[in-house]
Amino acid sequence: MKRRNFLKIAGLSLLYLPQLLTCTKKNAGIYFEPTNKRYAHLEVKGSYREIGYQVGRVFSKNIKEIINRRSEWHSGLINILKSGAGRKLSDKLLDLSQKHFPNIIEEIKGMADGAGIHFDYIWAINIKSELGAVKKEPPGCSSIFVKDDKNMWVLHNEDGHTAYKDIMFTIKVTPPSGVSYISMVYPGTITGNGPSLNSRGIIQTTNYIGSTKSEIGLPRYVIGRAILEAKDLNEATQIATLEPRAYPYHHHLASFYKKVYASVETIPGAAEEKYPDGIYFHTNHLLFENTKDYKFQDQKYKNSSSLSRYIVINDKLNQLETNNLQPDSILSILSTHERKPYSPCRHPQEDIFGQTLGTAFFDLNEGRFYLYKGNPCEAVKNNLYVTLGF
Repeated sequence: MKRRNFLKIAGLSLLYLPQLLTCTKKNAGIYFEPTNKRYAHLEVKGSYREIGYQVGRVFSKNIKEIINRRSEWHSGLINILKSGAGRKLSDKLLDLSQKHFPNIIEEIKGMADGAGIHFDYIWAINIKSELGAVKKEPPGCSSIFVKDDKNMWVLHNEDGHTAYKDIMFTIKVTPPSGVSYISMVYPGTITGNGPSLNSRGIIQTTNYIGSTKSEIGLPRYVIGRAILEAKDLNEATQIATLEPRAYPYHHHLASFYKKVYASVETIPGAAEEKYPDGIYFHTNHLLFENTKDYKFQDQKYKNSSSLSRYIVINDKLNQLETNNLQPDSILSILSTHERKPYSPCRHPQEDIFGQTLGTAFFDLNEGRFYLYKGNPCEAVKNNLYVTLGF
C-alpha cells in the first residue's frame, strides 16, 4: 500500500469519525461495541478507584471469561498465592506497589469490585510472572523500530495466549493526573502491557523476558502501568528503571513530540537504555551489555520462541530495500509465518497456544497510532484497523 493511500484510509478511524460508531453511555464511561476492525472500546474518567471500577464493570464478562477459559492456569496462580511462600511474596510485592504507586493499587481494587471478583483473583493475574506460574509457553512479542530521513515508526506484534483472541479491548482513560492514555488491554490485567499512547505523546510497547526467578521488587505490570502517565520520555525511562524491580522486562518507549525512541532492558538490579537510529528490532530475550548475562533468564524460552522470531526478522530486514520504505514493508515482516509456530505472526498449533492478538503501528512523524485487530496476515491485507489518538 502506498503511504498516501495508507494515511487516507487510516482517516476512517475510531476517534475521527465517531458518528459512524455504535456507542452507549455506561454511567461514567462511553462504550463502543466491537466490530471486525476494532476491539470493544471504553472511554472513562474519574478517580483511580472509579476508573478501575468502570473497567471491571464494563468488561466483567471478559475478565470472568478468561478466568474460565484458563481455569487451570488461574487456579495454579491462586494456589501459589495462597501458599505460605506465595502469600509472603505477594504481600511484599503489594506493599512496594502501594508505597510507590498507591493509585495503581486503587485501580486494581476498583477493577476487582467492578467485576465482582475477589481482589486476590485479579492481583494474581497482575503478578503472574512474579508468582512463577507461567506455563511452558509464555507470551512473546516482536517489535521493529525504523528511522530514516523521512520516517520514524515503531511497529509491534502483541502476542499472547489464544484464549484472549476475541475478548481483548481498548480503553481511553483520563485519570486525576490529567495525563490521559489509550491502551490495548488484556482482561483482568492493568493497562500498560499492551501497546499504549498517552496525551503527552509518549508511547509504550513491551516485550516479556522469561525468568526462572522473581525478586522482591515492583511487579513488571505495575511499572508498565505507571509509565502511561509519564509527562515526557525522560520520566518514562526513569519509571522503567525504578528500583527495586521484581522481574525482567523490555520497554519500547518513544515521544511523538521529541521524535526520540528508547529501547530499555531491565532486570532486577540493573538496566540499560539504548537510543538507536536506522532499523532496530527486539523480541523476548536480553541483548544489552548490562543485562544479557542475567543468570535467571529462561534459556529454554529464549532458544525456542524468541530466537526463532529474532532470526526471521533479522533475515527479512537484511533483504529489505531501504531506499523507499513503506509501512507495508515492515508490516509484511510481522505478517510472515516462517519458522512457525514461533513465527512473527503467530497462530496456535497443537499444544502451542501463542497467537498474535493485534499489531500496533506508531508513526511518530505523523503522531498517529494505528491498531490492527487480530493476526496481521489477515488484518493488514483486509485493512482491519482503526486510528487511535487525542
